[in-house]
Amino acid sequence: MTNDRQFSVSRRKVLAGLGTIGIASAGAGLGTTAYFSDQETFQNNQLTAGTLDLLVDWEEHYFDGSAGMEYVEYVDPTDEGAYVLPAVENPDARAIAVRFVGDGTDQENKDAFWDATSIEALPDPDNDGIQDSLDNVDVCALGPEDGLRLANVGNEDAEERSEGLYQSNRTSNDHTSAGDPLINLGDVKPGDFGEVTFSFHLCDNPGYVWVNGMLDEELTGEGVITEPERNDPQEVDGVVELLDELQVRMWYDPDCDNQAERTGDVDVMLAIDTSGSIQGQEQTDLEAGIGQFVAALPTDGSAQVGAVSFGGGNVTGLSGLAAPGSFSLPSLSYGGNTPLPAAIDIADQVLDDQGRPDALPVIVVISDGGPNYSDDTTLTYSATVGGSSYTAPRTDSGFSANDGTVGYDGGSTDSSVNAAEQDETAVVADLVKAGAGGSRIAVLNIGDDPNADLGDGTDLSVYLQTEIASSGFYRETPVSNFPDVADDIANEVTVEEEVFFNGTLRAALDAMMANDGRGIPLDGDRTTGFDEVSDPENDPDRDAFTGQGVTHCLGFQWWLPVDHANQIQGDTVAFDVGFYAEQSRHNDGAGQTPENGSAQNGTPVAPTQE
Repeated sequence: MTNDRQFSVSRRKVLAGLGTIGIASAGAGLGTTAYFSDQETFQNNQLTAGTLDLLVDWEEHYFDGSAGMEYVEYVDPTDEGAYVLPAVENPDARAIAVRFVGDGTDQENKDAFWDATSIEALPDPDNDGIQDSLDNVDVCALGPEDGLRLANVGNEDAEERSEGLYQSNRTSNDHTSAGDPLINLGDVKPGDFGEVTFSFHLCDNPGYVWVNGMLDEELTGEGVITEPERNDPQEVDGVVELLDELQVRMWYDPDCDNQAERTGDVDVMLAIDTSGSIQGQEQTDLEAGIGQFVAALPTDGSAQVGAVSFGGGNVTGLSGLAAPGSFSLPSLSYGGNTPLPAAIDIADQVLDDQGRPDALPVIVVISDGGPNYSDDTTLTYSATVGGSSYTAPRTDSGFSANDGTVGYDGGSTDSSVNAAEQDETAVVADLVKAGAGGSRIAVLNIGDDPNADLGDGTDLSVYLQTEIASSGFYRETPVSNFPDVADDIANEVTVEEEVFFNGTLRAALDAMMANDGRGIPLDGDRTTGFDEVSDPENDPDRDAFTGQGVTHCLGFQWWLPVDHANQIQGDTVAFDVGFYAEQSRHNDGAGQTPENGSAQNGTPVAPTQE
């Protein structure tokens, strides 16, 4: 029922009315209704939404054999002090290797080369191609009038607002004009290499960050196919081979110096597969490759190397940690199964026991298959390495599927690789990699069929890369090619800074388009065991990045190994690279579902089905 006398008034009107009634009442009652009273008021309460603004800056380098040539000389990849960009993917190519030269120290000569090859930056108010220092600058408070202000990139009105790639404090020179793509090179040849160091800053709140990207298919293509390209046996019609020839690595660059480098000591344990699947010439190639690997390690006292083998139901100690020049590979015995978890465990124990406290610990697994071992849960594996005895599984919790048994619990009765063996070995690998003192595990898949089905539908390469190797440290090559790429592998696995991706540009873009376009989830705490490429976005080991404008740097390097490369003539590759951030409060890092049908990198995605 309605009431014609209903009405509404504002709070002010209500208070005014009550005030009038109060005055009238006080007059009528002569004060008899008055009480002692008091009012405490917290005034001007406010709720203000926080902010999450991601700002970026960068410095880009490019070497094509001209600018910076006075600071380098070409050398063999195995030469002492060589700076090596490996060529592992293509057996016909060879690594790029230079040594830095000049009148200064090695580091000073390297820095001079990097300055000479810096082609653009932001902020760069003096327009010399080198980024100006942001030390002790409150980057989040910089405005348009500040020469050091950082960038918001990718907005549709960027040109109108003179922001991002159109900012006036971006380098303007022969390489770069306002609005140009960041990597904008039109005459790339084998032997060229370049690098961009991005730094990103979360203003105000901490947040989770992804690096993402996508291929621009409209601008990517084979172009005009020349006669040499058409006649090249590696030319495939309709395939842009440049995507597969260009190599990429991405890494956290905590000192923001544009260089993925090995600056300290490194201790390396080889875990060598000697199971029955490696036969005849394969054994010769394997042992030759190991010799080449050891020979490529530094001989300045910074590196040590040791080895165990695993096969025939045993783990065998071959050498304790020693200088590369003192390493000698004994005769290897081949046959039987593949007790991979025991080999990883014992190699890690050797590093813990014989390694140097400040050295980077690295296990290099060289294998052609998945784990396969006895189902006897009372069986343990013992090896004497460098005069000391080690047993696997160790007695620490988690180093086998069931702590109540002394041996491994996932083994099989035949030569097949079962799911339990895969899972148990992956757990051991995770424990070895975990924590600030964890070992890096690099895996070289030397199988004839690197993508072999392990028997349950699992792809061998996927398993070794996602479950065993540290992020960015998986490679595959036929064992016949191992001696030719061993020096590249040695240079790659001993880089001290945390590399989380190594591979082709095609594979890099695939990774950066993952997770509904959010891309590769980055980790704000590099001491954890989080694997950027393989682990889920909301993995408990993944941490958010600090806010308040703190600088976080990431390196993105590309190179084109030396090869005749006729198959890439005229190819053009265009792609986007970006960063995506979400607040960390009330968020486990799993990432938001796109609301507008496009992923964070712009890739169309199917709507979520409820």
